[in-house]
Amino acid sequence: MIDQLTVQEYQKEDAEVLPPLYKALGYSAEKDELQSRLRYILANPAYGCLVAEKESQILDFIGYVKLYFFESTAFYYRILALAVSRNARRQGIATALMDKVKKIASQDGAKAIALKNGDNDQRLVAHAFYQNYVFRQTSLAFARNVEEDEHGKEKS
Repeated sequence: MIDQLTVQEYQKEDAEVLPPLYKALGYSAEKDELQSRLRYILANPAYGCLVAEKESQILDFIGYVKLYFFESTAFYYRILALAVSRNARRQGIATALMDKVKKIASQDGAKAIALKNGDNDQRLVAHAFYQNYVFRQTSLAFARNVEEDEHGKEKS
């Protein structure tokens, strides 16, 4: 199924077709805002975005960043976003994109690849995919909105 698949760097015109994939992840994704956001992010050479295309249709994208460990001189790549069109799932497309990021990280000398995935029932299929790709759960994540007070309430 993936023999006609091409994986390539994101181009600004790809923002035309990425909004449905972003929305599937639960993110805001108006075309103009998304194009502006990605232009800003990708201006930093530590960030990258790849798209998977088949028969001139973008089916998937992956966003990543190169980060440095505080505890050692090594660095790693973190997957920030991975989305596959609903009708293109279970065809090896996400694996092809993960393989490409793994190759980029390996060629760059990275020590690891990491990612964070939501902890809810909607993400169970993604959890299984990552575990099948030999990712291991290594931590528990916490987050806080900077606009919250010490009780977790939105500041007025």
